[in-house]
Amino acid sequence: MSATVNKLVYGDLTFTDDEIQDGEVYDAVALLSDALEIGTINVGLYIRDEETGAALTAFRRNEKLLYYYRDKLRGTYYIESIQRTGKYTYEISANNAVALLEQSNHLGGIYTGQTVDELVAEICTIPYIIQSKFAGIKLYGWLPVATRRANLAQVLFAIGAHAKTDQNGVLRIESLWDGVSSSIPPDRIFWGDKVTYESKVTEVSVLEHQYIKGTEEVTLFEGVAEEGDIIQFEEPAYGLEASGFSVQSSGANYAVLSAGTGTLTGKKYVHMTRDVRVPVSEDEVSNVVEVKEATLVSLTNSAAVAQRLAGYYQYIEALDHEVVYDGERPGDVVAFEHPYGGESKGCIKDTAITMGGRLVASEQAVIGYVPPKFETEEVLDERVVLTGSGDYTVPEGVYTLTVVCIQAGTGAQAGFDGEPGGGTQLIVTTKEQDAGGSWSDTQADGGEGGQKGAPGAGGKVYRATIDVVPGQVIHYECGTPGVGGATNGAVGAAGGETTFGDLSSAQGASSEIGYVDPVTEEELAKPGTEGVDGAAGGRGGQASSRGGDYGENGEDVPPNTGGPGGPPYGWKFDDYTSENVRIYGGGAGGGAAHGKDGEPGSDSPTAVGGAGASPDVPKTPDKIGAGGNGGHGGGGGGGAGGLFASAEAYGPSELPAGIWITKDGGSAGKGSPGSNGGPGGVILYFGVRKKLVSGPIRDKSGRALLDRLGRRLIV
Repeated sequence: MSATVNKLVYGDLTFTDDEIQDGEVYDAVALLSDALEIGTINVGLYIRDEETGAALTAFRRNEKLLYYYRDKLRGTYYIESIQRTGKYTYEISANNAVALLEQSNHLGGIYTGQTVDELVAEICTIPYIIQSKFAGIKLYGWLPVATRRANLAQVLFAIGAHAKTDQNGVLRIESLWDGVSSSIPPDRIFWGDKVTYESKVTEVSVLEHQYIKGTEEVTLFEGVAEEGDIIQFEEPAYGLEASGFSVQSSGANYAVLSAGTGTLTGKKYVHMTRDVRVPVSEDEVSNVVEVKEATLVSLTNSAAVAQRLAGYYQYIEALDHEVVYDGERPGDVVAFEHPYGGESKGCIKDTAITMGGRLVASEQAVIGYVPPKFETEEVLDERVVLTGSGDYTVPEGVYTLTVVCIQAGTGAQAGFDGEPGGGTQLIVTTKEQDAGGSWSDTQADGGEGGQKGAPGAGGKVYRATIDVVPGQVIHYECGTPGVGGATNGAVGAAGGETTFGDLSSAQGASSEIGYVDPVTEEELAKPGTEGVDGAAGGRGGQASSRGGDYGENGEDVPPNTGGPGGPPYGWKFDDYTSENVRIYGGGAGGGAAHGKDGEPGSDSPTAVGGAGASPDVPKTPDKIGAGGNGGHGGGGGGGAGGLFASAEAYGPSELPAGIWITKDGGSAGKGSPGSNGGPGGVILYFGVRKKLVSGPIRDKSGRALLDRLGRRLIV
């Protein structure tokens, strides 16, 4: 065995016990997975050789530094700084691979079910290994523009994993073992250990986050951009549109622009939160631990995160002691004697190892705390949708259900009928006609189009988490859709309530944004769409002694058009000694309605207005809890044409009969009925507890197996 105890290798330079004056190796793990700790090494060197000293001070940041203890590699580090503190003395400071993740940013984004494997590959720029049980977990939420280290910590917190660097600088993303890794007997402990008592935590509060595409448009950038400029947004956005330059690439938090002067706009996400609380301990003084900015905590993992925190904060004793180091690492559970009596165990938070002939470590551990098994955390990675009615049997391995009961949607209001077009009439008595003269009636206005029907409200939504046991049978009844109004503005009926066991949608509330499923992004329980107003009919054509005009066209409901106006009509009768004239303005076209064109005004000789259109029936929604779609208004009827008549005085032998002319306006279009609402439904989210045993692989004698580098094999 080599006599060398401590050794550093930096490029072609090797420093051993003769040059190493002192040193400390620090390592830590955040037991709550809420941070990614940077391990460090700080070493003082005594070097008389000038060439070696010059080579040392010509260092480049992030070059590798290897630390060996008794010829066994203990750690791979990256140079942060080297200082010359005297003629022959130097100090080296270096960090483990985690520090490399602090030196560049990750641009973040909106995540809609990407796996941990995919997300870590996007974030990490250093070698890593992910324990298989974490790799396939799907994540939902948002990551901001932040350092790669910060965003990786968000991922770890969301899934309850820890990241530790091994001797070769590889980041190992894995769970902590809940078994006792080693024991620290009294003969390894120096005097002076102490116990710190934290204040009791009464409750943990974890915000659950959801990001939904909204409709509000925002200006993200305005001004001059150079080629390749990266514009970062204060809040996530989508649907980017640019004028004056182009978007070369983009994400939810940024856009890369071409050169130009212009404006970049987009639409905001609606950020919704829900407070998940778990009691920890009772105390007269409230002490709530709040987690608000963990934006990858969603419906699928919020309960698991809150329970994990509650489990940790049950333990308020922290042990600080100095021991002869024997390989224990942060995250290990170790057994020891409590300083004030009794056998105990705890989980190590950090170690600061002092180099020397034997290694001495200052360690801090949480007394009593044991990391939770991954298999006991219920990540809600299963989803079941129930419709109709029946009995649901809880699957094997399921002990909690997150239940969302959604009421059936309310039926929509029917569209209103249009108004008929106005008519015209000309009545001249025999006496008046015998005396001769001219008479007229002004053309009639078209009828107004019917108003659109209002949409039905989305169903009420109620969410709850309940404890269940495998094989339990729970009856459910999903509400039947509310019926839409049938005619002329009739209001639709409310949808039926949905129940799942003792839970009911009646306990919830409806909203304008409905319920957006965080797993599928499907929008449910939203109000329906309002109908479309019917268009007015046109005005009839004018009639006078100079002739008649065409009737107006009915108004449009794009892409449908109003009916065209009819032509005028006139005639003169002069077979007798007197002359009689009749002139009619053209009948106007009827108004259009959604899906249908208006009818044309009548041509000669009737001058009657065209009928208003009766619209198509709106589509009935099929999404759970959706409100019915409003009925469409009927088109207004076209107005009748104006009337003109004249007559010369009759001779004594003639028999005038008087004049009686009536022209009708077009009939009104009927409003369409409102559609029924969507059906009620139940959505279940749950996780199946895995029947796995994690921890070190052991041989038949119970000893932990090691790989060729001396590392424990963990499953």
